[in-house]
Amino acid sequence: MRRLYVYTTLLAFGVGLSLVPRALARMGGGGTYSVFPRVSATVMALEPQGLATIRTTNGTTYEVVQHTSWQVGDRVACERVAAAYVRVPWERLDCRKVSG
Repeated sequence: MRRLYVYTTLLAFGVGLSLVPRALARMGGGGTYSVFPRVSATVMALEPQGLATIRTTNGTTYEVVQHTSWQVGDRVACERVAAAYVRVPWERLDCRKVSG
């Protein structure tokens, strides 16, 4: 009886480990990082819906998801998100505050 328990446990463990390489093989080899350079911008307006309007140094404006510590005039650095992960336009950039 004990031997059957050991064999069953080893079989379950082996099958579980055999599924790991297939799951990892489905992931893209490049990861989720951006190949584009970071964008430096200034927060121009904060909207009550949780969005912020930012203006980049070259004059382009974007709507992005705002963070709680942001205020109008803050400098932010943004990275472009891979297109496969974007569902709505304001998720194109992932921004972090760099100064106050």
